[in-house]
Amino acid sequence: MRILVIGGGSIGQRYAAYAAEIAGAAALLDTDSTKAAAFEKNGPAFTDLNSALDWKPEGVIIATPHKTHIPLATKVAHAGLPVLIEKPLAPDNAEVDVFLKLLDKTGTRAYTVSNMRFHPAVKALRDHMARIGTIFFARAHFGNWLPGMRPGIDYRELYCAHKDQGGGLILDGIHEIDYLLWLLGPCHTVTATAARHGELEIDVEDRASLILHHESGAASEIHMDYLQQCKRRGCEIVGREGTLIWTSEGKNPESCCVRLFLRDKGWEYLYVSENLDNTQPYKDMIRAFVHAMRSPQDDTPLATACEGLAALNVALAVYKSIEQKKQIDTPS
Repeated sequence: MRILVIGGGSIGQRYAAYAAEIAGAAALLDTDSTKAAAFEKNGPAFTDLNSALDWKPEGVIIATPHKTHIPLATKVAHAGLPVLIEKPLAPDNAEVDVFLKLLDKTGTRAYTVSNMRFHPAVKALRDHMARIGTIFFARAHFGNWLPGMRPGIDYRELYCAHKDQGGGLILDGIHEIDYLLWLLGPCHTVTATAARHGELEIDVEDRASLILHHESGAASEIHMDYLQQCKRRGCEIVGREGTLIWTSEGKNPESCCVRLFLRDKGWEYLYVSENLDNTQPYKDMIRAFVHAMRSPQDDTPLATACEGLAALNVALAVYKSIEQKKQIDTPS
């Protein structure tokens, strides 16, 4: 199968390489000829969309700055091709609503990048949630030192460091919102606090705390920050019959552990790795996209565009809550 990847940045290059390996054929499009040429050893490279579509791709992955996601996805939808769009879908929800109407009209399938759904720890949480009974609450966290997130790149040049580019910790960390909605269902109320501590040369929040109230009756809390020197991620889910706990520390290597505590049985290890393969969730996501291209009638763990909009709406509600309280500031 042929997959076109739009966007020749680091993540786009990775997607294109994985797509070539998994689907059998991939091409890359970037208006920067240098970035496009960097892929030529793996497959065709293009600098304009019309030429890329003439290659006859069967699916498209969009990995460009998120302000361009919906305009590009709209062109892909008009071409009738299934599309996987990098998170977040867009800086605001208005253009996404229009895009979803186009999908209904054209019958095009669209998905949002949701690689954390394919992380072995999140998969273990979902697979074993029924064992802990009625869910009361969950606590998720993600922290990483922003200057170290993209080795070789000045963090001040990243979009996520600039408000006018649609950046910010909450939009950048939308994966936590997505997987909690996936695990616990839609939420009806969101509150949040955020701050910029001044350690980093950015004009967006570097720490945030979110509280989501889900329609299921469960509540979830999310802490995220750009300040931790060691990358850490995890989640704790507490139910009537027991507790699930996921902890991950570090990156390349990532140490990961998921444990289950049941009231009558004690502790059980569900997943343990001292050197998690961080490429695997991305590859599994692309495999799921290829399967959805081939068998659209099958269920998929991919986040649909509607689910991507649900996560975006939560993130936007968080920003609204913060703005109303004027809580993004630099502590004295």
